[in-house]
Amino acid sequence: MSYTTTGIAYLGAAYTDLGMVVRARTTHADKVIQAYVSGELLCWAWPQDGTVQFALGESLDTEMVFLLAVDPQEAQTNFWNDAFPAAAQHGNRIQVQTPQTIAPYGPGDVWKVYRGGAGEESATVLVHRQEFYPLGLRACGFGAEFGDGGLGWDAAATIGMGYNFGYGEMGFDCEMLRWTSEPLPPGVYPIKVTVEDACGNESAAYETTVTLTTYPRPPRSLAVDSYTRATDTLRLSFTPSEDL
Repeated sequence: MSYTTTGIAYLGAAYTDLGMVVRARTTHADKVIQAYVSGELLCWAWPQDGTVQFALGESLDTEMVFLLAVDPQEAQTNFWNDAFPAAAQHGNRIQVQTPQTIAPYGPGDVWKVYRGGAGEESATVLVHRQEFYPLGLRACGFGAEFGDGGLGWDAAATIGMGYNFGYGEMGFDCEMLRWTSEPLPPGVYPIKVTVEDACGNESAAYETTVTLTTYPRPPRSLAVDSYTRATDTLRLSFTPSEDL
């Protein structure tokens, strides 16, 4: 394993029909350059005459872009946590997850995640909705037809406890329902999670807050307002970062 963050100089970014295009210069002729966007390895490229260029698509002010030089055979390996440990600790996404367990969830139950804005007191916007067992598949009772089907949820068509011991929640690879937010600016966000059954009854809510401490958004709209030749004075303007 060989990678380095040195020897890479940022040349700038421009917005085109392809979205945000990032350019950089590199001293590494024998390595490819990876582009990470908010922790995700998005793409990689060979240097051409010492420069690389990445079309990163539509990008928000809250995205974090990092470049890394790696050996060609490891071009598709994600080194984010190892190469950028400080940035990895300052995430800009919220992740919520709930295990699929035998009880108390059954076919027809829906997992619902709500989020509020930074600084708001409650989470009121439904951002994710997902069935625990779509079409009843992989619902985990105590066995098909056990107790006249009552604990097997769905009789012979539904898997039971044996499956769980070997693969699912009671095995070693518990499956999770998972939602990950879009990149967000720094702040404290309220989160609420509920479960709704097939009749529309909603469980008591689990509520918490998540603090994002990512880097502040950069200033925008840099412009030249005026230039006074007599005093050789250049006047600039910009929109400050909302996070500073």
